[in-house]
Amino acid sequence: MLLASCNTLKREHAKPGLGPTAWTTFDGKQMPWKEWKVPSGIETKTVVIAIHGLSGAASDFWLLGERLPPQGIAVYGYELRGQGNDPDTARRGDIDSASLWLRDLLTFHRLVRARHPKTPIVWYGESLGSLIALHTAAKDYRHTPDALILASPVAGLRQKLSDIERWLLLGASHALPTMRLKLGDLAGVDESKMRVTSTSTHGDQMQKTPHHVGSFTLRTLREIDELLQENARAAHRIDVPVLIVASPHDIVSTPDQVQQLFEELGTEDKLMHWYSRSYHLLLHDVQREKVLDDVTRWIRKRAL
Repeated sequence: MLLASCNTLKREHAKPGLGPTAWTTFDGKQMPWKEWKVPSGIETKTVVIAIHGLSGAASDFWLLGERLPPQGIAVYGYELRGQGNDPDTARRGDIDSASLWLRDLLTFHRLVRARHPKTPIVWYGESLGSLIALHTAAKDYRHTPDALILASPVAGLRQKLSDIERWLLLGASHALPTMRLKLGDLAGVDESKMRVTSTSTHGDQMQKTPHHVGSFTLRTLREIDELLQENARAAHRIDVPVLIVASPHDIVSTPDQVQQLFEELGTEDKLMHWYSRSYHLLLHDVQREKVLDDVTRWIRKRAL
């Protein structure tokens, strides 16, 4: 029994590390990850760590993985716990605390930094990933990135809850934390009509996405809401260069909310690009080449 207990403790506190296809985070949990290497013979001048969104995956960044490495920019992407590629299928759509996402990013950053000790590192956070990147950078000055890209940032909610609705949701999240809701149910809209690109809806995308998460626990939604409530305070603490790429048609946040987040950023080195013909999934919409060009140019100017 004593030996069994020791083995359990070892598993729970396994040392963080990057394996060939899975990595071990701070609490011993193992998650998949992806890497797009710089071709042989080309110097790695910058590293991008990509953080995906709700019901997303590291594979969503394959366009960055194609475009950036030939220019000396390596791309790393890892799967968020509680999302569609979490090996623990029972926890998909669920997380105990948003702080786990933040600690995971810090741990992954440290592991990548160990591989590239003198190379600038840029965090590219998309949607929920932008929240995680923003709040992690704001909380830990010892391991901040050299630059930050917020793509389709969650700057607020286009579909606002009334004070009473929010109070009821928060109360329910404590009383019934594992109760699940679909995003469409929460927003009061049909998911098949939630446009995420100029040619597809959320429903269309999820039908062909293997990492789709059909519903989320109330405590997960509460944790995301708490990050949102602290957005302004987090933004004020950012002191590294920031690029925001956004669409005025985003299903999550309004243009005014994104503009406000931009203005609240504490750094003086900040830039924002709008893509008027695109929607939420900028890297998969009609202006993807423009997005890639803008992102590449900004990285080369700020981080190389």
